[in-house]
Amino acid sequence: MKKKIRILAIILVLVMAVAMIAACNNDPAPAPAPAPAPAPSTTSPAAPPQAAEPAPEGTVENVYTGELGFFDPDYDYYANPTYTFHFVVHTWSGLLSTFHSAFEHWATIANVDYSGYTEFGGDGDAFLTQLPILARQYDALIIDPDQSMYTRVKEIMNEVGTPWAAGMAIPTDMTKPGNPFLMPYVGYDSDVVGRLFPAHLIGNALAMWPDVPLSEYGWITVDHSVIPALRERTLGAWNSLNENPEWKEIFIDGDRYFEADTSISWFDVDTTIDVVTPILTMNPHIEHWLVFGLVDTQAQGAAIALDNFGHADRSWAASFGAEAARLQWDAGQTTAYRSAGSSATMVFGEPIFFSLYAYVRGYTTPEEIWPEWVNTAHGGVYANYIIPFFWVNADNYQQVFYWADLYADSSLYPQYHEAGRAAGIHRDSFRARIDIPPWVTGRGN
Repeated sequence: MKKKIRILAIILVLVMAVAMIAACNNDPAPAPAPAPAPAPSTTSPAAPPQAAEPAPEGTVENVYTGELGFFDPDYDYYANPTYTFHFVVHTWSGLLSTFHSAFEHWATIANVDYSGYTEFGGDGDAFLTQLPILARQYDALIIDPDQSMYTRVKEIMNEVGTPWAAGMAIPTDMTKPGNPFLMPYVGYDSDVVGRLFPAHLIGNALAMWPDVPLSEYGWITVDHSVIPALRERTLGAWNSLNENPEWKEIFIDGDRYFEADTSISWFDVDTTIDVVTPILTMNPHIEHWLVFGLVDTQAQGAAIALDNFGHADRSWAASFGAEAARLQWDAGQTTAYRSAGSSATMVFGEPIFFSLYAYVRGYTTPEEIWPEWVNTAHGGVYANYIIPFFWVNADNYQQVFYWADLYADSSLYPQYHEAGRAAGIHRDSFRARIDIPPWVTGRGN
């Protein structure tokens, strides 16, 4: 077992002497034969191991004293049965690949047999057909569907009874007003994220090109309007621009604000190029651009479009999510894609993984975990646990990713360790938790 690491805060919880929940039952019912569907790609073994036997009745329970939903360095995970976890993904991406690596790491520390992932290449029918079969094969699942599928996903998981946690896609019920959460969500407040980008982009551009007045810039948000959480980021940025009198006059009232919507297909690089190019074509009088990509591939695609028009050296694109930017900077490439808001994957993955572990152990339920993060003002039932993100650029990204490895005692980014040590980065250089924002009116606040 890897050496134990110390998490920032440890709180006492009630000592619970409980047997394993139903996910640990022996000999699950055989899965029905799946309907014909394209074969998914997978890293899982053909016959996943079954859950270990629960401790004999009367055995002294291994006491968990840490904060529910996080790694507890004082808890002996290896005194428990070895549970089987699996990652089920609708559409694979480079970002999800880093989460897969994070889950692998936390599984090793927590005595979990994490058997990898199954992804379906965007085939929703195959995803929903195979989901109950996978759910019967493992003790718990981390599930990342298309956001519009979450209502059906929850119905399936309730029918099977296997504990599960939501991945990157936000688990909302899109059939109800306000899109309420269907499960706890580890992530961000999308409106707040969007509101942060105008100040970031405008401040950096004015600092880099001080001789260019803001009135000469155009603004492009690369939207994906069919996904509500992404649309909220777009509206957050628009509201920020609209509420600042100078920005409103220049961009919104001055016809220099544009939205390029990738929902004609997907938020990939090629689709982004296709939707940004007409905006640049129809506005040849604008040579300086500020671009907000809701995800990293949108900023990457927009930067290519800007370069095609000769605007790369006088424009600034930024994204929420930094994987594409990280790979670009690793390759020594300089484009208009200059910065990103990055979540440290190990920090992001930890509460997803360990909340699921807590469900399997019976220490808490999706309805009970993180009550202080439940937005009760809007009738919420499930928590939206908000994690920090960090502004990264070509000069500091290695330090941030090195710190993430220090935090988790991992080696997800060993190529940055030397640079991080040289910069004097230590485990307390950044914060892995944030204070509860004032707009979260959770139970117990």
